[in-house]
Amino acid sequence: MNFRPYNQNQAMLLPPSFKECLPADHFCFVVSDIVDGLDLDSINDTYNNGDNGGAPAYNPRLLIKVIFYAYSQGIRSSRKIENSLFENIPFRFLSGNTQLDHGTINLFRKNHLEKLPEVFAQIVILAGSLGLADLSDISIDGTKVKADASRKNLFTKEDIEKISTKIKDILAEAEKIDEAEDKQYGDKRGYNQIPEKLANPETRVKEIEKLKNKLVKFEEAKSRIEEKQTKASDKDLKLTKNKTSNTTDPDANLMQMKDKSYKVAYNCQFAAAGQIITAYDITDDPIDTHSLQTMVKKTIENTKQNLKVAKADAGYFNQDNIEFLKENKIEAFIPDTFKKDDEKKEKENKIFSYDSKYFTYDEGKDEFTCPEGKVLKFKKKEDRGRRQYLCSSCSCCPKKSLCTKASARRIKVNHDLNKLRQEMREKLNSPEGKAKYEERMWEIEPVIGNLKHNQKLTTFLCRGKKKVSVELGLSCTAHNLIKIFNGLKKKEIQREEINLSSLMRLKAA
Repeated sequence: MNFRPYNQNQAMLLPPSFKECLPADHFCFVVSDIVDGLDLDSINDTYNNGDNGGAPAYNPRLLIKVIFYAYSQGIRSSRKIENSLFENIPFRFLSGNTQLDHGTINLFRKNHLEKLPEVFAQIVILAGSLGLADLSDISIDGTKVKADASRKNLFTKEDIEKISTKIKDILAEAEKIDEAEDKQYGDKRGYNQIPEKLANPETRVKEIEKLKNKLVKFEEAKSRIEEKQTKASDKDLKLTKNKTSNTTDPDANLMQMKDKSYKVAYNCQFAAAGQIITAYDITDDPIDTHSLQTMVKKTIENTKQNLKVAKADAGYFNQDNIEFLKENKIEAFIPDTFKKDDEKKEKENKIFSYDSKYFTYDEGKDEFTCPEGKVLKFKKKEDRGRRQYLCSSCSCCPKKSLCTKASARRIKVNHDLNKLRQEMREKLNSPEGKAKYEERMWEIEPVIGNLKHNQKLTTFLCRGKKKVSVELGLSCTAHNLIKIFNGLKKKEIQREEINLSSLMRLKAA
């Protein structure tokens, strides 16, 4: 049989460059061009001036190119990035054939990427300037991502106090042993009640140190719970969250995941325009509502332009958010929490006959009239802008048993919220409103799908909000680089036709 020549050991007089080994339209070239055009002064400032001696640091552009590309390929582990720098041609091209060890990569992520949001913003502006998205029209959504922490290390304040007391008792007993070893622990405690490692003089010192460190962690966790309780904005927040702290990652919180299970996690928030992420944030708050204003402000800060439209699901609707968007002249497309159920009941004619919806309100008199003609007068103001109305003539009404089980019918109404809710429902039920709101489904949901499925952002590798925020920022930046690359291909723009690095510098100026 005649085969083509095959020789793995063939040497080359002039080895080909890594660039020649890759197709001309390879994604790594776009990453390289964009990073070459980035203003990295904020990252360069995190290095000392070199007066302290030691070997020169690696060029930040080298590390940024490698890490951005790695995250775009779903490679987040520093050890796997290290392996790729030996085995993967695009990695070797981006690094200039520099083999970094995982420790160097980790230290760079830890010590030099605090200003990553500034770099991220430059890439967002580039995407807008290329016409890949209208940055004034965004969709907002969030997803829970598991923290690098276990539920078994999640404790309530009461748990912490009990365990801390036990540890203090053990430490106190160990101290007595140190002071009077020859007395065999005295009459108060038996030898078998002391942990074996503490009873053994050879291991006692190390175990005492471990217990002291554990006690410090518990005290920090207790303080964290007290701090979160103090900062909770209202009674409901104090009851529904902030009651626990994790000793492994104190910044994470117990949250309900999409599969209804409960895990220690972070709530990751995103704003996107045309699948370009315009802003991201990370919080220990499981409730999405509290993140909308942050995402809007961050988008305006990143894009350097005014926002015109904001779309989000019902989890982001509340009076403060809608009024905030109105004040900033941003058109909102956000359904209220009860819209879907109310419209379903109305369609199926299942609305309660004496629902407050059927009570007529007289704004001049500030009173309601029920379907039976009885008047409900204003009684008192309540929290959250609600007003309570009470009927004083229910006892003689033949329909009372159908209307209320209490001695008198009362209703609680927030007129401002009801007005906002009704205006929003009318807007969303219009043909234009429906079409606009549906844009959210293809604009933001695929973004989260890409981050979780393709980039494997299902569990954070770091601990602590600061480090986890960097990890999330790298994933979001990598996502945007992919969208820019795909956008250029879709528009059939060749890399040679547009100098990305020059365009980046122009935008920075």
